[in-house]
Amino acid sequence: METKLKKIDIDVDGLLRTIKYPLMIIDEYDSIIASNDDAEMFFGLSRNILNKYKFTTLYPNTSSMYYLIQQSRDKKTTIREYSLILNNPINQKEREVDIQVSPFEDSNLLLLIFIERGIAKKFNKQYMQAGSTKSLVEMSSILAHEIKNPLSGIKGAAQLLLDGANDENKSLINIICDETDRINNLINSMEVFSDNTQIKKEKLNMHTIFNHVRLIAENGFAKNINFIERFDPSLPDIKGNKDLLIQVLLNLIKNSCDAIKDNQNIGEIILSSSFLSSVRISLPTSNKRLELPLCFSIEDNGGGIDKDLIDNIFDPFITSKKDGKGLGLPIVAKIIQDHDGVIECEQTNKGIKMSILFPMSN
Repeated sequence: METKLKKIDIDVDGLLRTIKYPLMIIDEYDSIIASNDDAEMFFGLSRNILNKYKFTTLYPNTSSMYYLIQQSRDKKTTIREYSLILNNPINQKEREVDIQVSPFEDSNLLLLIFIERGIAKKFNKQYMQAGSTKSLVEMSSILAHEIKNPLSGIKGAAQLLLDGANDENKSLINIICDETDRINNLINSMEVFSDNTQIKKEKLNMHTIFNHVRLIAENGFAKNINFIERFDPSLPDIKGNKDLLIQVLLNLIKNSCDAIKDNQNIGEIILSSSFLSSVRISLPTSNKRLELPLCFSIEDNGGGIDKDLIDNIFDPFITSKKDGKGLGLPIVAKIIQDHDGVIECEQTNKGIKMSILFPMSN
């Protein structure tokens, strides 16, 4: 790489690392002579190995991807292709990407940039679910009023019966009280979908919140889990509600721990943060565009979930747990949406990666 790029009087490797999209540079023989960390993650190969490949090893010269390369070479101009479905040759995972192929001036080199569209699509889906969520809000508000009052009467009457009841009847009465409490708690959990309450927000350091939640987890449900931190300490603050974000992270880490326990793996959870440059999302509900450069992730080795569930995992009542209610992740998604952010779920080779994208605090 040093000899082929010697005309460029800059730290090329450092430059590639600053671009937060998967990219690579190929020469006239289709050899990959440079790539960045994001390309490493995108293709599932280390840079040292990737930079020894020919591009045609990944995608043959009969593929639609290679056709874009030929067009750029022949016309000596930048070629862009949107919403192209690429099959990863390493893990056979399909991804929808925008691709840009650009020639270097006065050379036979080409720059390839891959921009994955998954984040934007999932973000739009979460906002497009606003209609169904609104119906759920209205239904839960009516149920809360109409059911809580008789529940209170049922529990009160049952408690009065405890005084003169024998042991066998006390056991049955306690079941009545416990079940009324369970129904009441379920109704309370639905009220988080209400849009009537205004969230109080303040400037927060997400790394501080991560450390707080990790401490809680390590002293409770995650005692045997190995936590790995990969934080970017230079990230700025976000504007959010501390208590709600603690609830979000606790929920996600608890889900990861449950998955690890179910699969009997040696538990490992990676907590990471990064800056994603130029991530701008259009809201389907308005003309507003959001910049979401702050990414916070929780990745586990719990084996993942059924691929048929992953696209709907944030819908109410969808769950992979035998005793789950399917409300935990919809509540998480609602809280993140109230913070003008988005959460996405991605299947990895070892388990699940949950990534939360936030705007920067003004």
